[in-house]
Amino acid sequence: MKTFIVTGIQMRNKGSQAMFLSLCHTLKSLFKDCEVIGFANKYDSPEQYNFKLLPFDDYTRFALKYRLYNVPPLVSASTYVVGKLRKSGKWRGAVSEMESALRRADAILDASGYTLGSGWPKQSGRTLLQTIDLARRYKKRIILLPQSFGPFDWGEKDDAKFLEEVKRTLRYASKIYAREREGYECLTQLGLNNVELSADMVIRERMFPSASDILREHARREIEYPPDNSVGFIINQNVFRIGDAPAVLDLYARMIKELIDNGEKVCILNTSTADTNRVRDVLDKVTDRHKVDVITGEYSSPELIEIISRFKYVVASRYHSVVFAYRSGVPAVILGWASKYVDLALLFQQQDYVFDIRAASADQIMRKVSEMGANYKTESQRIKNCLENVQATSVVRQAMSALQG
Repeated sequence: MKTFIVTGIQMRNKGSQAMFLSLCHTLKSLFKDCEVIGFANKYDSPEQYNFKLLPFDDYTRFALKYRLYNVPPLVSASTYVVGKLRKSGKWRGAVSEMESALRRADAILDASGYTLGSGWPKQSGRTLLQTIDLARRYKKRIILLPQSFGPFDWGEKDDAKFLEEVKRTLRYASKIYAREREGYECLTQLGLNNVELSADMVIRERMFPSASDILREHARREIEYPPDNSVGFIINQNVFRIGDAPAVLDLYARMIKELIDNGEKVCILNTSTADTNRVRDVLDKVTDRHKVDVITGEYSSPELIEIISRFKYVVASRYHSVVFAYRSGVPAVILGWASKYVDLALLFQQQDYVFDIRAASADQIMRKVSEMGANYKTESQRIKNCLENVQATSVVRQAMSALQG
């Protein structure tokens, strides 16, 4: 029986969750009885899932790096202290279980979204490098599945030294899949020849589990759906952080008001607790607040795909909410700030509907929202046609072939 360890994931972020589920589901289709173990940074109530999750966080990384498992009493004592301090029992027995999994694993597959680039501190990138070093120590092959990389311009004194470490470490990976052209070029400019360009795994794989495939019976819940023919809004608090917050707030309120005035049904889908305050801010600025439906709750990514599939189109800022929409043939007006939004839209011939929140004018965006309202059926068909091409091959299958090489 094959065993695969998946790193770089967390269950609270629905995009990260979706990448793990997509990978897990496809691996199970290729190797029926394989064992897939998630080394996850953040998750709640692992007993709700039909798969194994182990905590790959600061504590267990430290314990594995310094081989604390060779001194069982030390592991027991440190695990007890960490559990008491953080009021959780999730680390109990985890270090030895993870060490055992690493020894028997056939490969490690990293499904990070974005860790290595100057949009994050260097320590975030070092976390990915530490994972590769761990694979090397256990003599395991590792593949970095589609994720964002770069740019590499922190503007710090040790940039050159750090990039040498990046280049040296990434060479060990059997294959690195860059999700965007920018990331591909950043990596190949370092002289790496193990890099390929690939669309996001969640959009490339035909297979995706249903909620019943991943959740145990007791964890399933009733899904709240939007009214028929609604326009969906999926807000990301990062848009307010990166753009001009008051202007972004005014833009959302204006869009919702004009849609309501034009007789549209509007529904805000709150996919992350991190966005809750911003959703409230937007609603406080809408005069016809009572005409706006709101769906919120800790839905799984399969459930979110099902909800999003009911919209005519969405105005979205969370990257994987757009991925979820495109999987269902639902068009999107995208308010973003990074190349990943542009590259994703290009795949589906939707580049006219993506805006950099730092540069676009409100009037520009409003015109495109109006245009989408008139053309969403045509755009939906265009997306479905493109989806056939995007899913003609499987990046997970390609990754498995790379492991054989």
